Amino acid sequence: MATHISPAWQRFRHRGRALAALSALAVAAAALTACSATKATPTAAGAQGAPAAVARSTPPPGVVVTADVPYAGTPNRQQQLDVCAPTATGKPRPAVLLIHGGGWHSGDKSTVEDTCEWLAQSGFVTFNIDYRLWPAARYPAQPDDAVAALRFLRAPATVAHYEIDPTRIGVFGGSAGGQLAASIALRGTGPLTSGDRVAALVDLSGPMDLTGSVTPHQDARLTVDEQQFLNCRNLARCAAAKAASPLRAVTPDDPPTFIGQATVDFVPREQGDALARALTDAGVPVTVETTRGQLHSFAVLTPKMRTDIAEFLHQQLGQ
Repeated sequence: MATHISPAWQRFRHRGRALAALSALAVAAAALTACSATKATPTAAGAQGAPAAVARSTPPPGVVVTADVPYAGTPNRQQQLDVCAPTATGKPRPAVLLIHGGGWHSGDKSTVEDTCEWLAQSGFVTFNIDYRLWPAARYPAQPDDAVAALRFLRAPATVAHYEIDPTRIGVFGGSAGGQLAASIALRGTGPLTSGDRVAALVDLSGPMDLTGSVTPHQDARLTVDEQQFLNCRNLARCAAAKAASPLRAVTPDDPPTFIGQATVDFVPREQGDALARALTDAGVPVTVETTRGQLHSFAVLTPKMRTDIAEFLHQQLGQ
């Protein structure tokens, strides 16, 4: 509900008109109070229990949406997530951490609401996150938020409330969200079933090398986004650019990966191709699917690619 209140008031000449205006204000205030009362109070990260389900739009049959759940123990609205869950079965289910794009400076979880609900329909409890954006927050705030969300997924209260299996978690992102998803998936070493590791990665059009060495002639807007995200003027001489490049973190114990991209993509497809080669060279299973046309991020999702991604995630995370 949105309410607009004019900054200026007209002077009333008659007391009757003034009383009418005050009455109207009282009615409006009551309406605002009623509207506010319908929104669940979020539960702090790690606390017992969870907020009541609050759907921002009508979810499809068999999907329950819980909105605006804090995951980092702060009141910052950019550190909240929505949960799209299949109808409860009483058994642990695989989970997916979903990350929107927007150049690390724009967008929010509502832009991938349909993907969240589709994944839930496919059997995955999906956690669709917001994260801090530049210019208010620079690297590494964004990957730090993604890791905080992953830790929230594995918290005992979350596992119990949403009936998820903490050993079967995948991460899925597009564009800047693809870079963040890959940053999580390719970080660290050891088993993919605990800690800050994940068992599967889906990347759609994510920048995989932010130093400019893979695609030096990329769109200038992408270069500016990367410079602002990293707070570096020269990416080639930027230590943060190397640290933020998933391509430079590939190791043989990384999770199986699905890469989706377009033949003509805002983030050049050479970025995804370079990651695929590095993963293949390391012995990590990788699937690359390219949609024909000038598309980007979640727009590359054709019906076939959706089916293939769902099958990939079920293969890696189980039913």
